Amino acid sequence: MTSPSKTALQREVHNFYWAVWSELGVSGWARTHQHWAIDPEPLIVFSPAVLASEPRLRDEATDWCIRNWRHVSAVRLRNLLRDNQSEQSDAWGEFAATVNRFSGAARWPHATAERNYTVTGRSVLRPLSERSMIYLRMRSIFGLGARTEVLRYLLFTHERSTAAMLAAQTNYTKRNVADACESLAQAGMLSSKQVGNRLYFSLANETALAALLAPVPHTFPDWPALLRVVNALFHWSVFDQKANERVLTVETHRVFGEIYKDLETLQLQAPDHVAGAEFLSIWRNWSSTLLKSLASGEYPVQGGETRLGIQPSKGPAVARRRAS
Repeated sequence: MTSPSKTALQREVHNFYWAVWSELGVSGWARTHQHWAIDPEPLIVFSPAVLASEPRLRDEATDWCIRNWRHVSAVRLRNLLRDNQSEQSDAWGEFAATVNRFSGAARWPHATAERNYTVTGRSVLRPLSERSMIYLRMRSIFGLGARTEVLRYLLFTHERSTAAMLAAQTNYTKRNVADACESLAQAGMLSSKQVGNRLYFSLANETALAALLAPVPHTFPDWPALLRVVNALFHWSVFDQKANERVLTVETHRVFGEIYKDLETLQLQAPDHVAGAEFLSIWRNWSSTLLKSLASGEYPVQGGETRLGIQPSKGPAVARRRAS
């Protein structure tokens, strides 16, 4: 029998996806993530498997993608699917095929057969001048491609990086990123420094770029890492409904090990890990607290405040707060 706590976890995951999709312009409820920078490709890739159990949001997200596919990089979609093969599910194949079919021109990867679908026409593209739309605003200025993603990563993480490091973070190939860095350096947007046999890139004028892109939001999650954690908790909650305690204990420890590195990357507090079935209650409480925070628009940084806009001084998961 399903307990309220188990269904509550799934509801919080759905609430989180509703909130984030609404920030892009999907027809939804009250906005809670205006100060989050929304990255569309990870959101698109990780949504279908979860939204199969939330068909109304699945249909509205599909509608948004059909209307706005030109703002989405098919290259990034392909590379994200390559790096997160568990998301190459039947749900993804159907979602991509439906977008391809009704957009008339999109060519999203790993599409299979579209579902029976009627375009809703309710979802729109929010004004690109809004804080949460900064990644799409950058694309309108610098184009859809590796150059924009390089600038985005360097601006919001403040980390000097090689082309290989940037390729891993932007979901473009090393060759594409190297070409982008070379052209940006020639244009005076990037500076470079040789350290040993590695060439590191950084922004030439970080302040000027931030001023050009204002208003700037406060929270910049590593979206693939964050969505891997959210989806892992969702799939665990489904498993929780049908497994006995012994099997569930094994699965819970496995999922913990699977997402621990992502939690570190995201600077999110991990649950206190103890052996055996005692971990189940700790895990349930931690999962519920984390998902409620994320769904409400809070980013509960480890060792810091949980309110938006108060961030650690540096780190790859969440950028420092800037004056907008």
